[in-house]
Order: sequence, then C-alpha cells, then structure tokens
Amino acid sequence: MISEQPARIAQGGGYGPPPGGYGPPGPPGGGYGPGGHGPPGGYGPPGGYGPPGGFPGGPVPPFGGGPPNVELRKEATTWLIVSAVTFFFCGSCCFAIAGAVFCFLAMQAADQGNVADAEAKLRWGKIITISGAALGFLATLLYLALHFAAIAASF
Repeated sequence: MISEQPARIAQGGGYGPPPGGYGPPGPPGGGYGPGGHGPPGGYGPPGGYGPPGGFPGGPVPPFGGGPPNVELRKEATTWLIVSAVTFFFCGSCCFAIAGAVFCFLAMQAADQGNVADAEAKLRWGKIITISGAALGFLATLLYLALHFAAIAASF
C-alpha cells in the first residue's frame, strides 16, 4: 500500500552561515602579529613573557627555593626513625604514623630547598611523635597498674 502522505524532499536551507562571516584567517588585518603571542609589540622582551626588562629585583627563582638543605634532611630522617620506633614500641599509636608522615614531608621539602616549609613540617612531626610516645608510655603504665591490681585482687 502506498502512503498517501505527500513526499518530503530534502531541500537546502537551515540557518546557514552568519551574515558577513568572520573574515579571512591570519594576521593581515588584525591578529596578534608574527608568532601569535599577544598584542603587537608583545609583553616584554622578544619571545618572553612579563614586563619589559624582566621582573624587579632580577629573575624569578624557581619554585621551591634554593639548593637542598642537607642538615635539615638529616634531622628529618632521624625523627622519621624515632617515629617508626615509637610506632612499634608504644602500642602502634596512630600519632607515630602521623608524625612519620610529617617527617617524610619535611624530608621532601628539604630536598627541594624549601627550608621554611621543611622546618614547619618537621616541627609538627616532632610534636606529634613526642605526643604519641608520651601517650604510649602512659597507656603502658596504666595497663601495668591495672594488671597488677587484678592480680592482687585475685588473692
């Protein structure tokens, strides 16, 4: 059976391109000039970014600071070992794990030359490790006291 609906024929049409267009591609008549980096004249020395003549006070130092700080790394390594010993001998205290993480982060910051960050993280690593050791020691004393009290009560 043949459909009685009129045949639909695809015709051109639609929205079409915008009127006037966007113009020819490329710099002649606008654009950013040769190289395509910023407005004509650039933002500084050729091929570079920033104000003309560089930044005040000379070149910007690389991220992270200067050379690695060996003494700070040694101290952070020592406290990382202290944190590990605290973890094993003070009842697997979570404070020792947190202190070890801070000491490890301090070692990484010292390797990158970021002294202020390394000192801050090492300070927190020391505080948390010492707190964990003190809590572990007190927990051990409390356990022993309760254990001996239970033995004495059984007689």
